[in-house]
Amino acid sequence: MFEEFYEMYEPEEQEVVALINRCIGGGYNNRGNFWEMTVVTLGMVFCDTGKVSTKEERLDWPVTDEERNSEKGWGRFGKEQICRLKIRRMKEEWAKDLVAWPWCIAQVVKAHEDCPELQAVLDEYHRPVVLQDETLGELTLDKDYNTFEGEIQWCGTDVYLSLEVNAESKPSWTRARSAAKKLLADCETWDKAMRELAAKNLTGLANDWLSQDEENPRDPGTDPITEEELARRISMTSLSVTSGGSFTVWFDCDEMFTDHAVTVYGSLKKGLKAANIEG
Repeated sequence: MFEEFYEMYEPEEQEVVALINRCIGGGYNNRGNFWEMTVVTLGMVFCDTGKVSTKEERLDWPVTDEERNSEKGWGRFGKEQICRLKIRRMKEEWAKDLVAWPWCIAQVVKAHEDCPELQAVLDEYHRPVVLQDETLGELTLDKDYNTFEGEIQWCGTDVYLSLEVNAESKPSWTRARSAAKKLLADCETWDKAMRELAAKNLTGLANDWLSQDEENPRDPGTDPITEEELARRISMTSLSVTSGGSFTVWFDCDEMFTDHAVTVYGSLKKGLKAANIEG
């Protein structure tokens, strides 16, 4: 029943030993009425050549709707499992518009395999990567999500900092740190502009929410939330910065939007772009 899926892949099989990172899928295939599950790898050994690759690879397989939450779907592979597989490369015409060129799993030859080469990859993966920055403080790399995490002082407030990087490219680390430090150096100006944009875009919506809040006796008709009040009441909780200089800021909204957050998007080059509420 999965002919639509396997037609996207080359017929030739390659045998590999794979170190599974985590399961990230799946997505629904409307053409074939099935789910495509996906795991990403930390490393693979190609059995015909002995080549060890630490490039993240994507491995897909199809399941029915009933199988998706079973041992055939989300439960098929465990985090950091080393297994022997037969895989097939996606055909070029299907992969040309994709960021990553995936494989499909044709067979699980052995669910658990001893592999010194991949054990060494896993040991290195578990070794912490910590940067000490004079301005940003201690930053620890989250290798699963390619982010450096830390905490900074933003206008006198403790704020969670995330730098989005390519874990394999140290120049991207430098660019992300530089972008964050530029924002921090002019934090008072940025902070004022972010609050003003959020107030301009969201005050009307805040009053709409207030009018529907049965537990809050405040009447938005006679005592509305003003732009000045909204700008004052929101408080920054986290800042995410990319190596290209784009950033996202999250603000606690002091229950003006119940448990939602105010998010502001922008970049160093183009300035602020949007302010929204998000759950």
